[in-house]
Amino acid sequence: MNIAALGIGIDNRTPVDTESYQQASERNVALPLNPVRLPIRLDVVAAIDAALPAWSGFEPHALSTLYQNSLWCRAWMETVGKARSVWPRIVLARDSGGTLRFILPLQIRRRQGVRVLEWLGSPHHNYGYGLFDPGFMPSATQWFADNWDQLLGEIGGFDAIALTEMPDRIFGAKHPMLGLANLRAANPSFNLALDADFEVLYARKKSAERRRAARKHENALAHAGPVSFGLPGNTTEIHALIDIMFSHQEQRLAELGIHGAFGSPERQFIHRLADLQNDDDPILALYHLTCRGDVLAVLMGGLHGNCYWALISSLAAGPLRKHSPGELALRRTVEACCQRGFTTIDFAAGDSNYKRAWSDEAITMSVILRGSNLLGVAWAGAMAARLLIKRSIKRSPLLLGLSQSLRRLILARRP
Repeated sequence: MNIAALGIGIDNRTPVDTESYQQASERNVALPLNPVRLPIRLDVVAAIDAALPAWSGFEPHALSTLYQNSLWCRAWMETVGKARSVWPRIVLARDSGGTLRFILPLQIRRRQGVRVLEWLGSPHHNYGYGLFDPGFMPSATQWFADNWDQLLGEIGGFDAIALTEMPDRIFGAKHPMLGLANLRAANPSFNLALDADFEVLYARKKSAERRRAARKHENALAHAGPVSFGLPGNTTEIHALIDIMFSHQEQRLAELGIHGAFGSPERQFIHRLADLQNDDDPILALYHLTCRGDVLAVLMGGLHGNCYWALISSLAAGPLRKHSPGELALRRTVEACCQRGFTTIDFAAGDSNYKRAWSDEAITMSVILRGSNLLGVAWAGAMAARLLIKRSIKRSPLLLGLSQSLRRLILARRP
């Protein structure tokens, strides 16, 4: 494979598109039309606690996704990050007046013996992004093009760069670092624009025939016993529901021959997030459907920026599964998000039929994959080859089916 042709090499970058940004529609933040070139001072913080005061004060008005939320990143570092010996690198960028213009939550993690610079929370993030002042966005693309080498020099201590899952366009604007990307991700991400009236949205997304079939399933489930849907009432119930969700997942994946998908650190991460969140402004929403008091389905999402970010869904085993409780729980969740006045549901990356059926937009994702020395170049080349193979498999139904069967076989034999 020609590594140079993939754009993987030391200081080998792609041209930058300087197209102006549109209004940040999801946050209703008006972006200036003309770029303002600002001198930026960079500070790299190696302990997440030291960055939290500035971080938590900046994020309410910054453009960011759930996966750059300070509570999300703190909980991840205290659990998964600690277990994986991750080194955080939080970049704080201020203008000459001391005003924060952006924050890049990054980390360095050893992968196959190589020190890799990643987004903080990798691989448990669905979007690689930063926190950006809306006023900085029009000049952000050019700033990163002009100052990329300086930024990497300030961070230091890594052999390769793997900034993954970068949405080409989000919040009505291109990703500020898109011009530096050199590969396409294997999977798109999916979004649904919500309507204030759920019935209008439901009629738009589902045919009359599909709605009638859904009502039949719902009525059949109601005949089995009282059905309820909602959120847990307190922290104790949240933790209990998290355990039920992971138990459902474990059973469901075992049916497919997959074991050990969620380890202890990952489970601790979600529990820690539940403990850290503010009860009056929670970051987790565990919608769940019960019948006769038994939990049949759980849809856990994150709440950030007037958006519901889908995270993990689970389905109980048993005879009631034939009544499609998962579909009912999803429909009720979409309805609840409409009632709460949310503007968007983000279904995250990964292709599936239900995402395509409900979503309005597929977001293309890109990757920055490069080496900073010879060891890093070799590692990045291997990762690029793996990514290209994965993309090819995703585009072929035959290869996708074969790869899924092989994956189940491997995971089934893994202790």
